[in-house]
Amino acid sequence: MDNQFWVQISSGSGPEECCLAVKYLTEKLTRLQNFTFSVIELVATKHQNYSSVWLRATGNSDEFKNHWQGSVQFIFKSPYRAKHPRKNWFVNVQVYAAPTHVSWSPKEVQVKTARSSGAGGQHVNKVETAVSITHIPTGIMVQASEERSQILNKKLAFARLDIAIKAQNQKQQKAMQQQKWMQHKQLQRGNPVQVFKE
Repeated sequence: MDNQFWVQISSGSGPEECCLAVKYLTEKLTRLQNFTFSVIELVATKHQNYSSVWLRATGNSDEFKNHWQGSVQFIFKSPYRAKHPRKNWFVNVQVYAAPTHVSWSPKEVQVKTARSSGAGGQHVNKVETAVSITHIPTGIMVQASEERSQILNKKLAFARLDIAIKAQNQKQQKAMQQQKWMQHKQLQRGNPVQVFKE
């Protein structure tokens, strides 16, 4: 049965080559049959690769998780360091349930707006469409700026905050479920769920 879920692809603390692997994997996932993806957030590097990607997905989340969640290995020579001997690069994939409701009081949050930066033309530069939300009791802050509408960015920011608060409250679970919006998870190199040779 199809359902909606969110996917994070992260280079962890890996070098630019791992960020290139994140870009490669994002392109591969968006071509998968039986799933549809839309980008929530891209964190780009100076080489136009991605250190982190968040995707909104539709399909069978259990099937996707069984095949893709965990460490993914890419094998290729570094295009940035000609004499670098390393050829194995790892990225991490994590799957999350799409948020369905708000689990806090609006009185507990502070909402700020600002002008978005980056691509989007004059509309984005002139209108305060970017939204940042701080959950005062925990200090958790999230941002959303990729949508052209402040209303959509606010909805996206609240969805991110919902995930962040749930993650912090579930301290008995693994670190990957704690404050995932605030930092990349360190990759577990070895035992990859998928291996690609570029």
